[in-house]
Amino acid sequence: MGEVVQLDQDGAASKRRRTKSELKLNLIDATITQLPVMEEKNKEIEAADAAKQVLLRRLSHAPRTRKELAKDLKDKDISDEVANVALDRFEEVGLINDQALASNYVSSQHERKGLGKNALRQQLRAKGVSDDVALEAISQISDDQEFQAAFALACKKIRSLQRDDAKTQLRKIVGVLARKGYSSNLAFSVAKEVIKDLPDGLPAEI
Repeated sequence: MGEVVQLDQDGAASKRRRTKSELKLNLIDATITQLPVMEEKNKEIEAADAAKQVLLRRLSHAPRTRKELAKDLKDKDISDEVANVALDRFEEVGLINDQALASNYVSSQHERKGLGKNALRQQLRAKGVSDDVALEAISQISDDQEFQAAFALACKKIRSLQRDDAKTQLRKIVGVLARKGYSSNLAFSVAKEVIKDLPDGLPAEI
């Protein structure tokens, strides 16, 4: 049971064995002292697990950028400290990869929707992709590929403009291409290329 050193009436030290009650009280005191530490540790574990579950649920639907996922965690009231640890871990194992996401996004949106480089850059920025990563992803689209994509959109639009005069056709085609994220220079160049092949062609002053 252990021994306790105590002083007698003459001040001399003597030893006696602890009683069961004393040992039990000491054990209770030690447990109470550790409770706050244990509770704090449990809260940390719970928060880390909650962050992990949020990330897994979000990523099960579609790839997301680190910034988008950080917002998801914040919306769930998960602290920045816990969130950053979880996000770092997911990046380490490749579940979060802004570079790969940006590359795939640019490829799919350019091919499926015919988006120009300006629109793609804006959309990637909105997703939280850094400018350097966005520019690298967009660079996979060559100038010729962008021209051909814009040309295809212009050819599609011109079919509904047969009753308009050349100036109106030019304005509307440029507007469509601008909304798709093509530069004004490219938009005008493509619009003129498409319209000049029409029977009436473009007015000489354009």
